[in-house]
Amino acid sequence: MAGALAIADTRSQFTDLFSVYQWLTVVVAGIVFGLVLFALVRYRRRGNEYPRGKDKHTVAESIYALVLTAIAITLVTLTFRTEDKTDAVAANGGVRVDIVAFQWQWRFGYPDYGKTVLGTTEHVPTMVLPVGTVVRFDGISRDVIHSFWVPAARFKRDEFPKRHTKFDLRFDRVGTYIGRCAEFCGLRHTNMDFYVRVVPRDAFQRWVKS
Repeated sequence: MAGALAIADTRSQFTDLFSVYQWLTVVVAGIVFGLVLFALVRYRRRGNEYPRGKDKHTVAESIYALVLTAIAITLVTLTFRTEDKTDAVAANGGVRVDIVAFQWQWRFGYPDYGKTVLGTTEHVPTMVLPVGTVVRFDGISRDVIHSFWVPAARFKRDEFPKRHTKFDLRFDRVGTYIGRCAEFCGLRHTNMDFYVRVVPRDAFQRWVKS
């Protein structure tokens, strides 16, 4: 979606969507359990009386079907809208970062600055980014499927062999965030951690030139 703004904080997007699902779940569950309780009390067996058989309630059943259809359409529409927002790619990225995932580490490259950060078994890699700046990511895997995941941002993208995954992010708060591989990728999958360190722009410029 070229021309859109990069997503700054995907947490708010998914939290809003989850709230809709949560409240609909509560309402529907309340109605279902209420009707079951009503049926248990209202139609409990009395003496030797037997049920009369099936009664048709065409209007009530039609309303029920329409309500379910409306709920399904609403949830699907909101879900796809949220996905469109988180998949948005800005027209111009301020910083380019190439991600290479491999068993069982990460490599972060800054092609505009000729700088590379490589993780090892003894060293957890740290991706340094400028605050408030659109970052254009280009990810790929060197072997199996991995998944670039920053829990604090509620953002995850799978990285595939022989296929590039492009996405934008913007971090508006200075700080250090843990990142992980969210796709089981072998024996040392749990070792695939990394850090995202968001710094002021002048500090980022000093870092890439160091």
